Amino acid sequence: MKIDNIAKLKEELSDAIKKYTSIAIVTHKNPDGDGLPAALALQEIIAVKEKKADVILERSSPEIYEFLNGEKRTQVFSNHHYYEFLIILDCHEKTRIGACAPLIPTASKIISIDHHKEGELIENSLTYIDTNMVSVGAILFNLFESELNKFPKKSANYIAKAIYTTILNDTDNFINTNTDAETFRICSQLMEYNIKPGYITEHFLLNKPPKQMKFIGEVLSKIQTYEDDQILFMGTTLEMLEQYNLDSEATSKLTRWVKGTRGIKATVCFQEINSRRYRLSLRSNDIDVNKIAVKFGGGGHIKASGCEIKGSLPDIKKQIIKEIRKQL
Repeated sequence: MKIDNIAKLKEELSDAIKKYTSIAIVTHKNPDGDGLPAALALQEIIAVKEKKADVILERSSPEIYEFLNGEKRTQVFSNHHYYEFLIILDCHEKTRIGACAPLIPTASKIISIDHHKEGELIENSLTYIDTNMVSVGAILFNLFESELNKFPKKSANYIAKAIYTTILNDTDNFINTNTDAETFRICSQLMEYNIKPGYITEHFLLNKPPKQMKFIGEVLSKIQTYEDDQILFMGTTLEMLEQYNLDSEATSKLTRWVKGTRGIKATVCFQEINSRRYRLSLRSNDIDVNKIAVKFGGGGHIKASGCEIKGSLPDIKKQIIKEIRKQL
């Protein structure tokens, strides 16, 4: 069932927080800088309301979120986890939740909050989707903006820092086309809680060890282009990660290094997950990459989407180029 307005969402969310004693927050598999920081922000909001909520992930929080105490504030899913109230952020489809999906059928109440295009709704979930919002963190800010200045300063600062991170992630440091007046209004309000944007940017987007910069350099050196330099392919293999002694987190946000490349209409970044299986990130300001991602079982936004595909890399390239070509 869909929730059509944010006032109704807040009513349902607030009532459920009061009612249930066991609460979990999850986001999509391979959580990004929107889903995970938003979950941490909501966890702190619930704590201020004198309730406890667990943030459950498929695996340990990536090191990049240590400035938000990500590892200490999260748990890795196991079969013994059970919660009465489940909150799903930055996602509203069961297939995108991954290993945490078993939490769905055992929950008494589920609320999903998202800003991606509507897909297959979870049958027993109350679902709120606002595709006009820059991040799910921004939706949380609008939900609790009137309360934030009444929170303890330390909690308000943490929440503001986490929400700013969601915006930083989904605007790619304010250079994506989804950056609008509302984005800057929210950021201006977040500044009231003594956040330091430079500190957040340094720890979230920068702060990479030399070996990772060498790895990025190798990725960029192997770029391939197709269709008269309109399509750009880049990617990583397990062998490359092993060579530089890096984990899969090193592949995060690689497309930002080629953003704005002259003449490119679509960027495809592949990540080898295991033999004959690849995760693809699709980016474009000119075509609807969500249509392509959905065709291969993924999804996201019109200009930024992702999916996973089985097969050989040459065959996958042919399939993706064929789909992009239809829209060029």
